[in-house]
Amino acid sequence: MRQCSLLVLLGLATASHAADLKDLPANTFVEIKYTTEQPPWAKDDQGQFARQGWNKLVYDPDGKRVLLYDRWVDKKHGGQTIYGNCLFGLDPASGKLSPIKIDNWTKMEPKGGGYRTLALPENDDEPTPSPRHVYHAFEYVPELKSVFICNGANQSVIDKNGKLVGHDECDGAWKLDLTTNKWTRINADGCPPNRLDDGMAYCPDIKCLVYTGANGQLWLLDVEKNSWRKAKNSPPPRTTMGRTIFYDAPRHRMLIVGGGQLDVWQKGKALEFREVFAFDPKTETVKRLADAPTALYTTHLAHDTKRDLFFTVAVFNKNEQPSGMFAYDPKKDAWSEVKPANEIPPHKSWMGWMQLCYDSHHDCLVGKVSDKFFAFRYDPAK
Repeated sequence: MRQCSLLVLLGLATASHAADLKDLPANTFVEIKYTTEQPPWAKDDQGQFARQGWNKLVYDPDGKRVLLYDRWVDKKHGGQTIYGNCLFGLDPASGKLSPIKIDNWTKMEPKGGGYRTLALPENDDEPTPSPRHVYHAFEYVPELKSVFICNGANQSVIDKNGKLVGHDECDGAWKLDLTTNKWTRINADGCPPNRLDDGMAYCPDIKCLVYTGANGQLWLLDVEKNSWRKAKNSPPPRTTMGRTIFYDAPRHRMLIVGGGQLDVWQKGKALEFREVFAFDPKTETVKRLADAPTALYTTHLAHDTKRDLFFTVAVFNKNEQPSGMFAYDPKKDAWSEVKPANEIPPHKSWMGWMQLCYDSHHDCLVGKVSDKFFAFRYDPAK
């Protein structure tokens, strides 16, 4: 990666407001400065965005915003925990981050230390999913103007009787209708078991959410019938924590990438983390594609539909794996490295995979690291 001078970086920071998305410099990560709005009912209890991670960015073309599920901190909802409890929307054009829907749950701190997650009284009248890590089992379905989540992690949940039920409360799927702003639990048999750190993406060709879960098994959720079933074929079985899945619209297929045993990418090449498969939703067959150039775990493949390329960003501060920005060309079934004009933020002080999606209205990638958002417009000619 080419080094930028301090003056150039400061200049980009100054010019990095969301209103300047139309004039983004090519191949450059530019920070999107944002302000956080308050819920309409907040008066004396002002809250704030408190990023926790273990989540996914998706683009909502109807609202022209980026959606994510993360932590909203205020007194009513118990303050800080490591679990997401709120659907947020980031408008890259205005630089506004809004809490769209906060779950009706809070936190208590027992005398022995730690904390417990419990439902607020409002949850009886308006049920909402318990706070959790949603991982990549989080998706927006444009036809229904709804967000879906399925399974997840929260080991601190207690029921009404004070019994610790933990992750079990996160089992199953929920749908948030954004026209009514109401959550509904999807009561359907055959839901994938909750093994944590799974992925899910919508396939409009079959009107199903495709869920990649335990041992690589694929499940299909028919969003019209609210029914689950296993796919006829799945990638070869193995440990697949952190495997993710994305829709490839021009080829009417799903791309399934990476995953494996937690932290094993730190040892040797860990080639299983580089595996990429295509799932044909019509025939329900699986095909092995070209391996990625680095390890992929809870990794975003953002489809730049204008250039028909999928992008991912990975940083390994101990050089366990190749770091950088990489592009997958689905027409050639080939990977290449992208050389940004500046350092991948926040430079070499972190290890992880950038949360990433493509904003089709502003023709740029939107990425997130920690609590910062960035825009990036690719120009292969520069």
